[in-house]
Amino acid sequence: MRRFLGEIILNELNIDLTKQKFTDGIQIFKDDHVSLKHKNFIFARNGSGKSTFASLLKEQCSPNLDVRVFAGFDTVLGENEKLNAFSLSINAGENELAIKQKETEIQAKQNELKRVTSEIDDSDIHNLKAKKAAAEAAVQKNNTAINKFYSDSAAYIKRRTQPQISKTTYNKSGFKKEISHAAALQEIDVTQLKKTLETEELFVNTVEWKHVNYSAYLKSTNEVLKSKVEEKTRIKRLQNNQQRINFAEEGMRLHKHQGGEICAFCGNAISEETFQELESYFSADEVAVLRNRIVESKREVGQLSSLITSMKWTQTAFYPEYQETAGNILDDLVAHKKIILSFCDALEEALESKEKNLFSELGELDIEVPEDFDFSRFNSLVKNNKEYGASLATKKREAQDKLRYHMIYKLLSQFRYDAKYVQMNEARKTFKNVNAEFDKKVGQQAKLEADIQNLNDQIDALKPKAEVQAVKSINKRLQGVVPWQLTYTENEETGYYQISQTVGKKSKLRGVKELSTGEKNVIALLYFLEKLGETTIQTSTSPKLIIFDDPMNSNDSDMQYLIITEIQKLYQGKPRERFDPQKDFIVIMTHNIHFYLNVPPHGAFKDEKGKTKYDKSDFYHLRQGAFVQITDVKRDMQTNYDALWIELGDLAKNGYTNSMLNSMRRIIETYIEFTGIKQDEFYRNNEQYLKLFNVNSHSAIDEFSAQSFTESADELVSIFHRIFADNHAEAHFTAHWKNDNAVFKH
Repeated sequence: MRRFLGEIILNELNIDLTKQKFTDGIQIFKDDHVSLKHKNFIFARNGSGKSTFASLLKEQCSPNLDVRVFAGFDTVLGENEKLNAFSLSINAGENELAIKQKETEIQAKQNELKRVTSEIDDSDIHNLKAKKAAAEAAVQKNNTAINKFYSDSAAYIKRRTQPQISKTTYNKSGFKKEISHAAALQEIDVTQLKKTLETEELFVNTVEWKHVNYSAYLKSTNEVLKSKVEEKTRIKRLQNNQQRINFAEEGMRLHKHQGGEICAFCGNAISEETFQELESYFSADEVAVLRNRIVESKREVGQLSSLITSMKWTQTAFYPEYQETAGNILDDLVAHKKIILSFCDALEEALESKEKNLFSELGELDIEVPEDFDFSRFNSLVKNNKEYGASLATKKREAQDKLRYHMIYKLLSQFRYDAKYVQMNEARKTFKNVNAEFDKKVGQQAKLEADIQNLNDQIDALKPKAEVQAVKSINKRLQGVVPWQLTYTENEETGYYQISQTVGKKSKLRGVKELSTGEKNVIALLYFLEKLGETTIQTSTSPKLIIFDDPMNSNDSDMQYLIITEIQKLYQGKPRERFDPQKDFIVIMTHNIHFYLNVPPHGAFKDEKGKTKYDKSDFYHLRQGAFVQITDVKRDMQTNYDALWIELGDLAKNGYTNSMLNSMRRIIETYIEFTGIKQDEFYRNNEQYLKLFNVNSHSAIDEFSAQSFTESADELVSIFHRIFADNHAEAHFTAHWKNDNAVFKH
């Protein structure tokens, strides 16, 4: 099974040729595949597919091989017209072209940046910066005026006290929020709302009354009245008379209880024994207990009386709507209050009487026990009054709000707020538009600056690095061959070079514009060869595939010699780090016959193993899409003259009659010049020969260019054979004609 796609099989590369096709699907190369040895020499006319084959090799072999391609100086020598210098690097031509394109882009962007910057800020008052400042000033002016109006209006409303129509904390923010509520009022409505505000709020509370048991008070009092103290020691002079007892007790209270003190009533001295006797009488335990009970009862009744007395109600505490009802309820409460206070007074009087009659029972009080207070009607009315008060507060707030909104309306009208607000919005809109345009331009400016910086960064990345060692090596190879050397445009750190040439005693610099094609080509080739010795981590172990796609493009003999010599040294493995003949591959393609004849190893001798250069290397002629392998010296070209015959054979195969005549004339011209035969003798005055092959006949050439002859390719070959036969040179023709002889034998 055949394997392709750049595989190495038995030290050969197998290349699949079926992958390359024209846009119409027709296959470019006629062969399905081609095999390549470590060294390969291919002759192919221009346009026969050399570059296509080079691309195919790179595509199929790149995964496994370290592919290096030299396709003329454009690939590694970049021309910088701006510096009038050249750079040296892989893809230098592409890089310099990219640099030039990017510099063009930078110039365009700088022009655009200049335009945008001038629109943003220049001396013109119509620039965006000035427009923005003017629009901003207009907005600020309107904002200042309207904000002052807000503040002044809020302060004016807050200061109004007759009536007060806002809270004391009213401010600009509150005014702004209420602008949407502004509404005009009729004068009659204003008057009515003011009256509502002037109405004072009334407060009255419900009575929380704890039930009182008046029967208990009466019962306790009667129990005290019925109590008495039994005399344990009798004093005869008191005669068990309550008045006398009370008189004696009062005397005890008035005197100091000292023996010999004069009685205030009778004027006699009171003995100490008398004082002791009375003290014993009145300080008995039963007396003290009863007295304390009377005092406690009086206190309780007094507290009740004080509580009831303290209860006061005013009819004016109720709103007019409830005052009549309140009056009736309060009259009832006051009347009942009097009844209860009268009841309390009766109890107090009875207890005071009992204090004077401790030693005798008093009759029970027979009075009517009053009912307790009933505040349910009062409290219900208070509730209604509070509800009315709450409603009034709401009405007053509503009145306050309406009067404030009315004032806001008047202030807005006086200020012509609607017009000012529209003016402010227009100013804001203008500023917004100008600012948006300004920001857009600033954004464009920033983007252009970033783009320019990015392009400069890209240019820096594309700029060549100084190849100090490579330049030294190239100059060493050029020394003695050409009268010039490579030199740096500025210093050794720059990656751009010019040519330094000594003319007389002066050193003259030549830029890239003054270099010939041959000079550029040899510099590029020498640099390419220098870089072959460099590898990366990824490629250090991979075999190389070195491809030369027409490396010779100059007729300068010195340049040709140098290029041929350098390539010969390369495929010989000198030095081996550039090309190792045991593992690396090299493909040399050219259309230059001289180059093809001189680059491969010379001679057809055999080595000790009986192998010639055709056995060790592959030689191909690429003709009309076919790889014709040359296996021995007889089939190969030996001179340029041989190449003309090979070319003629190819043209004849494809029927290119017009081109055949050109090749035939060049062969005849070379033959005549080499043999020394005269033209007239060679053509033998044969009209057909003269018409077809006369190299000095311009009229014939003009005619042939329009294909004014009728002979076919076979007929032309037959005629061409005959002219040599007529000149006794048929053997010469036969030796050089490689195609079928049947066309002229008959």
